[in-house]
Amino acid sequence: MEETSLRVPVEVTKVDNKYHFVFNKHINKLKKISLFESKDQEHKEIITSELDQFDVEIDNEIIHPLFFVEVESQQYIVGERTLPVEGMNNFRDMGGYETYDGRTVKWKLLYRSDHIHNASLKGLEYLKALNIKTIIDYRSEDERGKYPNKVIDVNIKTYCLDPDAHTAELAAQFTSDKANEDENLVKKIISQKEKGVLVNRYDIVMEQYKNFVNKEECKKAFSKMIKVIAEENSAPVDQHCRGGKDRTGYGCMLLLGLLGVKKEYIIYDYMLTHSNRVKRNAVKMEKYKKFTNDQVVLDYLYSLIDTQPEFIDASYDAIMSEHGSFENYAKDVLGITDEEISNLKQHYLE
Repeated sequence: MEETSLRVPVEVTKVDNKYHFVFNKHINKLKKISLFESKDQEHKEIITSELDQFDVEIDNEIIHPLFFVEVESQQYIVGERTLPVEGMNNFRDMGGYETYDGRTVKWKLLYRSDHIHNASLKGLEYLKALNIKTIIDYRSEDERGKYPNKVIDVNIKTYCLDPDAHTAELAAQFTSDKANEDENLVKKIISQKEKGVLVNRYDIVMEQYKNFVNKEECKKAFSKMIKVIAEENSAPVDQHCRGGKDRTGYGCMLLLGLLGVKKEYIIYDYMLTHSNRVKRNAVKMEKYKKFTNDQVVLDYLYSLIDTQPEFIDASYDAIMSEHGSFENYAKDVLGITDEEISNLKQHYLE
């Protein structure tokens, strides 16, 4: 994703058994990469290079390794952001993002994902190795019943926090029988078009993102999320919905905003869902085409699974314009205390 890659100094992705490093085009100096263990321990240097892209090979048995990067006076801790959890397509680490006061989010503590229903046995083994202690599940009771999460570890504490933010269109899909949900959604959109009540295809998504900020059920769910994550020993935490896009996207924006993460990184993090879901969205559209060839309806359906910066912007701007800051919104609307905000920053920033 060229439009987002320039917003982070280093991107790391795993290709086969190698880690591929891509540096921001403005970083054209000598780079030294070391395997990261802790700031207080000597780092094991792996490679020194002047290239902007190169591969690093390490012990393939290391789960989610972190790397210590030195570029003259600049130092970064980096790692693979979208993790290779077999069966899942959108499991991510939110570490490494920079805050307005110059700190960064710690790695391996805050995860976001699609639902765990699709994880394979190998995927579950990978997740277990991450030592997750808490799961926040934003899905509705209907969704959880149709697509129950597979068990990573019986000791993990799960909080079911349904914000009930679905538009009528998405509700028609999620409350349908598992075998008929796609067909029922298509029928609802066709019916709205025939009645002349089909609104602009992106307006319905924008409405949902504004609901996240002001709807009572949403405020209750996301308030609880912050309080849980602020508790000592709750991390590592994974928050997820079904696809890891809307409800999870808003929850992660709210959390990162409270930590003081720069807006450009919040948008970057949100938009990673776009690239992670390209194949999944293509499969979904092929299913919809079994029920209609009307391009207007198909475009509308795609808007419901698409990821655009304007969506998360709608939530971000609503908070900032109405409350001036994420902290004001959290305290005045969600009932979050100064102590809880302080705990978040203490636990998750370095």
